[in-house]
Amino acid sequence: MAASELRFLPFALLTALAVAACAPSPPEPPAPAPEAVEAPLELAADAHITSELAFEHVTFLAADDMRGRDTPSPELERAADYLGERFAEAGLEPAGEDGTFFQPWPFERSVLVADASVAAYTVDGTERAWRYGEEYFAIPGPPTAVEGTPIYAGGPGDVAAGLPQEAAGGIVVISLPDGLDEGFALSVQAAMIAGASAIVLILDDDTPASDIFQLAAALEAGAAGQFPIPTIGLQHDVGEEMLEHAGLAAVGERDPPEVLDGLTLSLESVFESRVDEARNVVGVMPGSDPALADTYVVLTAHYDHVGVGPADERGDSIYSGADDNASGTAALVQIAAAFGDLPEPPARSVLFLAVSGEEKGLLGSAHFAGSPTVPAEGIVANINFDMVSRNHPDTVYAIGDEYTTIGETVQRVAAERPELGLVAAPDPEPEEQAFLRSDHYSFVEQGVPALMITTWLHDDYHLPSDLPDRIDPDKLARVARLGFYLAHELASDPQPPAWTSAGEELLQNLPF
Repeated sequence: MAASELRFLPFALLTALAVAACAPSPPEPPAPAPEAVEAPLELAADAHITSELAFEHVTFLAADDMRGRDTPSPELERAADYLGERFAEAGLEPAGEDGTFFQPWPFERSVLVADASVAAYTVDGTERAWRYGEEYFAIPGPPTAVEGTPIYAGGPGDVAAGLPQEAAGGIVVISLPDGLDEGFALSVQAAMIAGASAIVLILDDDTPASDIFQLAAALEAGAAGQFPIPTIGLQHDVGEEMLEHAGLAAVGERDPPEVLDGLTLSLESVFESRVDEARNVVGVMPGSDPALADTYVVLTAHYDHVGVGPADERGDSIYSGADDNASGTAALVQIAAAFGDLPEPPARSVLFLAVSGEEKGLLGSAHFAGSPTVPAEGIVANINFDMVSRNHPDTVYAIGDEYTTIGETVQRVAAERPELGLVAAPDPEPEEQAFLRSDHYSFVEQGVPALMITTWLHDDYHLPSDLPDRIDPDKLARVARLGFYLAHELASDPQPPAWTSAGEELLQNLPF
């Protein structure tokens, strides 16, 4: 009702209105509580760290046309370009070489020349040749051709006291019932001391063709260096088949060693040196505090996997690496986008590093840690994301939490944010030595406090079945949020992370 209409109201009504106006006002109802306003951290996380975006990144990186992102490969280069674009979109500054997001590094390896190499045995006039990278691997060494009747020496327990004179100049066959454990080094040492001309190692029956393929690639990349005599590792079944053709009932202990009469073994492994270029992808969010901006919290994830290898029972030969480690890479990209959306960066700079060559021996991260594109003395911490999208929905593992104060921080951050629904648990299997097995270790070697965040191993690990439809995108996003909050906490703290007493002891006992 407009004010001009008041003159038409009856006098009595006007009087009543005047009296009412003079009466005390009834108490006003309580004002509704103001709606909770999310802080910038939560707003950035809501906008950029989601299950939908997580799945989108994983689906791209682990698609069939990416062919397992082997180091090196054209597909790995596509992945690097994709990550550089995502870092630019996040507002990061290039922190690679020559003003780019890329740090090239030389991938030096010894590649087996299949047409010039031989690994076979002959029995009763019939030759049985083994398939490289599926039935056997070879350790790089001199291209020496060896042929003769082999001697089966049993297992590491048999050769521990030394081999007999018959082993000198001959091909020694040794079983490794426990795989490539300490018995491997013991057996090789015994054969070399005995003067063997070549070594054939029969692996345990838990080493499938997929493992042979990956071992061959790792050895070409220098995982065991160079051996002075031809040395190969055989898949258990084909090694047992060879022994059976020589009249032995089964693989097992032998004392004394047995000459495999009637069987001729031929070995020649020809390797050629090759140098390829691979790339790390590096971007930085500069810190806001002039006194701390030249110090860096480094976040890492490896974006490579193992490529194309032996097919599984479904006929799939592409090792897609959805969890390992498209998931960690997706977390890294989303955390970068969230940092780029903050109204003000934290005090320290945050450096985002996607590395290649992890599956070949932590090569990309080792190159960066040894030759960083920012001042090495400014790197105060490393958080590494490796396989973060599988297993129990409420559990994430903080590998190495006992070694640095980062462990205390991640525990507190997880506890203070119950909405994440995550428990930051300690290393579930210390005997696996996971703290030494991913890219954070390259920073540990430089004395940098580091922590690995992972959701741990599963039955699809390093198999073609590690596919995007098997990840848990919601868990991946929650783990990425934990990493975002943790990184922000470390980058905001004027005190850098430090080694604990357990960490100091670890450093003293590590082989570097």
